[in-house]
Amino acid sequence: MNDLRNQDSLKARTLRGNTLAYLQKHRGRPQYRHAPKAGRATNKVLRPLSRKFGPGVSSLRNHWAEVIGDRWAQLSKPTAIRGSTGAKTLHIEAKGPAAAMLQADSANILARVNQFLGAGAIAKILVKQGRIKNQKASPQPQKPQQQVPKPQMHEKLELEGEVSLQAALDKLGARLKSRTKSNK
Repeated sequence: MNDLRNQDSLKARTLRGNTLAYLQKHRGRPQYRHAPKAGRATNKVLRPLSRKFGPGVSSLRNHWAEVIGDRWAQLSKPTAIRGSTGAKTLHIEAKGPAAAMLQADSANILARVNQFLGAGAIAKILVKQGRIKNQKASPQPQKPQQQVPKPQMHEKLELEGEVSLQAALDKLGARLKSRTKSNK
């Protein structure tokens, strides 16, 4: 009885082997598929990350003037969003005393930021003082300061009768020249 089973399995194996050989020999060409679009591939990676970590500071930075208003946008910028989900803190860098004003108005700013990013995205705001460059205005070349020629300045001083002032200014000018020469 064992011999019959072995023979059946041998036949089955040979038939399977013949079938596989036939399929490999007469297989059709594979279907041509275009490469997937980059947006779909990127979405598959970025969407779960976005859900997990939430919105970034770059989207907020791009629309900062619309979120907070032009007046405050010139004096501040968002630097980071830190913290875990549900307890995120928005870090804002502000120019000089504007930091105190922003901190005082933080409840209003928090409401506007959460309206832009989504409800509950940010829990609190931390404002610190720093240097802010004016983003709207393009840098303009500085004009050289106009210097009053020395004879005119001396004439004005002599006309006013302030000889002691002229002497003090000359002394100050000499000291400044000596300092700049010694520093070089």
